[in-house]
Amino acid sequence: MEKLYYPQVRETVYRTKLQNGLTVLVVPKPGFQKKLCYLAVDYGSIHRTCTVDGKPFEAPMGVAHYLEHKLFDMPGRDVAAEFAELGGFPNAFTGYDMTAYHFNCTDHFEQCLQLLIEFVSTPYFTEETVEKERGIIIQEILMNRDSPDTVIFEQQAECMYKNHPVREPILGTEESVKQITPEILHQCHRAFYHPGNMLLCVVGDVDAQEVAAIATRMLPVTEAPQVECPRHWPEKMEVEEPVVR
Repeated sequence: MEKLYYPQVRETVYRTKLQNGLTVLVVPKPGFQKKLCYLAVDYGSIHRTCTVDGKPFEAPMGVAHYLEHKLFDMPGRDVAAEFAELGGFPNAFTGYDMTAYHFNCTDHFEQCLQLLIEFVSTPYFTEETVEKERGIIIQEILMNRDSPDTVIFEQQAECMYKNHPVREPILGTEESVKQITPEILHQCHRAFYHPGNMLLCVVGDVDAQEVAAIATRMLPVTEAPQVECPRHWPEKMEVEEPVVR
């Protein structure tokens, strides 16, 4: 495990890439009570069009965010309740170019870390649970329409860009989320939720080698799909629409 010291901020970071492909970063904070953990995936709302194992694939708007919601579901289990029993506080967010799952705790760090990795790496999507989540996400979309800063930001992106998918809302639209199926969620999870496309970052009074050992044990070596997504989109220097109404 590589040890990196940053004298400007007097911090040490341990970094390694596991055999399963996962990048692990640990910032030790001896004496600190709280531990923070993030499991980030290089997959966000802009990654809608790609090729997977040589086959073209296009997902509806909002799939990355929908997938974030659904991964908290595990068959016959309540992930939030399990974290609560351990004293952990989990959450997640989806951005344009990443999805991150995280928790903080003071005790039972190892169990919380195992639970985080387990539910993120366990796709469980049924027609019933996906349909139930659809209504929840549509309500979230409608709530965003009542948020002036969100509306202004998204309309500004529409004005500025013609081709870049950043012009599309992270949550998608009512119409697009109605197109999301369990099969699509499975396809996106397989394509992007591979350890080689993920990063685990931990800050706190923890042992870096133990963090790496848990991640190695919880995420075995598997064959990664070959995924290619566009990273650049042609845009003119002028805004697409100078005014939005």
